[in-house]
Amino acid sequence: MNIISILSGVQGDTRRYRAFHLYEQLSLAGISTTLGHITSSSVIKSIQNVDILILQRVTWDPLIAQVIEEARSHGAIILADVDDLVFRRDSFQWIDSPDFADPIRAKLYNENLERNLLTLQHCDGIIVSTNYLADEVKDLGKPVWIHRNAFSLEMFYYAKKVTQSNQPSNNNIIVGYASGTPTHDRDFQLIQPILFKLLGEYPQLHMNLIGHLNKKYDWGNFADRIHYINFLPWRYLPKSLSQLSINLAPLRLDNPFSQSKSEIKYMEAALVKVPTIASPTEAFRYAISAGRNGFLAFSLDEWEVCLRKLIEDTALRHSIANNAYQDVLQRYAPWVRSEEAIGLINSILKTFRTDSIFLPSTKISSIDEPELFAYLWINKKIEKHPNPIERGLYTLRARGLITLLKEFWIFLRRSISPIFPFKITR
Repeated sequence: MNIISILSGVQGDTRRYRAFHLYEQLSLAGISTTLGHITSSSVIKSIQNVDILILQRVTWDPLIAQVIEEARSHGAIILADVDDLVFRRDSFQWIDSPDFADPIRAKLYNENLERNLLTLQHCDGIIVSTNYLADEVKDLGKPVWIHRNAFSLEMFYYAKKVTQSNQPSNNNIIVGYASGTPTHDRDFQLIQPILFKLLGEYPQLHMNLIGHLNKKYDWGNFADRIHYINFLPWRYLPKSLSQLSINLAPLRLDNPFSQSKSEIKYMEAALVKVPTIASPTEAFRYAISAGRNGFLAFSLDEWEVCLRKLIEDTALRHSIANNAYQDVLQRYAPWVRSEEAIGLINSILKTFRTDSIFLPSTKISSIDEPELFAYLWINKKIEKHPNPIERGLYTLRARGLITLLKEFWIFLRRSISPIFPFKITR
């Protein structure tokens, strides 16, 4: 049986969606798969005898060169997995992050864009999360596969818990926006004027703003109906999302970095039976059939029309929400994506090794009780690694003392800035 190894170069949600979830999908399919991180001291040993090595958002350095050389020496197929526009040299200008006010952070990020591109260039093929990204990497002249993001069994478990325990709410309509990173202020600015207008017209309208969002907006007399909720660990997010009446997913259509995003905001809300209004990026057009399982808003006028419809029509909200829930179970569930993962591996092997193809013998059944498969859930200890010390030691070995000092400065600044804000300009 072919052995697959997934090595991550990052942490957080991108690792969870692209490495942990793929590991779960392949494991459900009975495919022998290992999971690791590039900072592990035993990384070279862990990839010996693998047939397919997947480097999930790995930044090029001399140690990665050794990993690829070792894998290639015994004939492994080497693939890069990327779910963001982090390999285009010009993408920096499109990222709206306050972190880049620090010139050291900005310079290091630009350097990493170049290194991410080098990793893609050294791999045999590339796996991406959207059609948009597939088009972006075609110029590299390598085979490209699309494997879209999906929810995990553990996510399904927490979503079921909150939807089963939800009590009927009062007459308030809660519109929500969740930001996982501090890079979406400009996206939210697109619709803030419309939200302000509607708050004045609908006294039952409230807003939950979850995660990393600037609190600079002036809500005037409606400030008492704006509820800021701190960034939540992902296991707590379903409960917060389930309290919404309407989920918002605005993205700037003139921003390539926004266009590259996947449709997880729709999927996460649908999993707790909340309808979504989204900007019509490629990923949201793929996910949402407008008027059936969500809404797509091309302009400010359309945002207003869609919001009014869902605010005023309770039956429509429930219908859209139920359709969205059924849709994600049919298209985004681990058991569905597990079969697609088999197809992915078949296609990869067929491209590089015509005599070695997986042929699944049985259809993977839907799972109603995800807790029965808890043995496949990623251990929380794995999520916590690498810790800052482990990351620092890896940087020292792979990139040298100067880069380590830069990363330490960034870590120190982020840690202290809530207490002693740094006044840094580009």
